[in-house]
Parts: sequence; C-alpha cells; structure tokens
Amino acid sequence: MARKLKLTGFARFFILMLILAPIAYIIASYANGEDGVQNIKRLIGIEQPAEQAPADNAQMPLPSKDEAAAEIMQREIQALKDSLMAKEVKIQELQKEIKVLKGSRR
Repeated sequence: MARKLKLTGFARFFILMLILAPIAYIIASYANGEDGVQNIKRLIGIEQPAEQAPADNAQMPLPSKDEAAAEIMQREIQALKDSLMAKEVKIQELQKEIKVLKGSRR
C-alpha cells in the first residue's frame, strides 16, 4: 500500500518558484524588447556568443565602444564643469545682493 506524498508549504512554494521565476523573467525580457530565452542561455552558458567578423582594412576604422564612451563622458564632464562655473558665478552674485539687502535694512 503506497502512502501519499505530503509536501510542506515551503516545498510547494519552492517548486512553484522554480517554475514561475523563469517564466516571469522571459516575459519581462520580451516586454523590454530583448530575447528572454537567449538571455537565459547566455546566463547559463549553454550558448556562447558568436564571434564578430573582422572589419575590412580598407575602411577607416571606427572608434571602439570604449573610445566612444570615453569621448561622451569627456563631453559630459566638460558640460558639468561649465554648469558648475555658471552656478558659482550666480552664487557670488546672490551673495553680493544679500549683503546689499542686509546693509539697506539697518
């Protein structure tokens, strides 16, 4: 006579999460415009990413992603420095105005 297998609440939850978590990840990936199944394969290591073909030497070499990212960051840093200088000038003007207003109150 076989006994019926009893599962605890945690065991049921764990089995449910083993099934629902990958499904939810795939759905969220597709909602973000990515290939969910391919992402899982890449994370697990089932499928290695394909090697890119070498570029034609006759063409002018394009900047690599690192160089492009560095250039963008340099522009952003310069823009932030300019913004900081403008704000410092504005602060100095406002401090002078505060001194003038305090002097006229007396």
